Amino acid sequence: MRIKVLSFICGALLAVTATAQPHLSFKGIPITGSMTSFCQQLKNKGFTQINSDNNITTFVGDFTGRQAYVGVGAADDGKTVHSVVVLFDPSEEWNTLVSTYDYYKDIYSRKYGSPSTSIEKNPSHDNGNISMMYELWQGRVTYGSTWDVEGGSIEISIEKSSDGIYEGLVIIRYRDSQNIETKIQKDMEDI
Repeated sequence: MRIKVLSFICGALLAVTATAQPHLSFKGIPITGSMTSFCQQLKNKGFTQINSDNNITTFVGDFTGRQAYVGVGAADDGKTVHSVVVLFDPSEEWNTLVSTYDYYKDIYSRKYGSPSTSIEKNPSHDNGNISMMYELWQGRVTYGSTWDVEGGSIEISIEKSSDGIYEGLVIIRYRDSQNIETKIQKDMEDI
């Protein structure tokens, strides 16, 4: 009888521990709950919804004093938000991209410590704007840093823009580990 009670208590403690793990937050909003609820909280923070399609809702608004586009991703059922992506305006200037990237890498490092991983690979022999933007467009430049933080991960990167030739942009991704894992487990059932 004692073994059954002890097993029950251990199981209950594990369940409480698993559910007590905090979620990652974006602008003070935990990345969890329904798409509707999360999006309403973003609107309350001054963001304007501009699109909603296939469990991704996009907004425009102020992020650290800069206008940015914000995408919110949810599981297929729309009941569980799992990620937030911040996109800054594209630029054709490598120095602008690196300056923005370095700024955010610095402030995230001040808040969360050194990145868990950081790769800043520049294969160009010429650091000029044209050659760097060409290398970025060809996919040979890798600039990214990731912080594994309580509740998930945050990644900053410079990537080529899908809109214009020789344009790049800085992207910040927030991924809530609990809700991403739930989505992965559900997707694994489908395959």
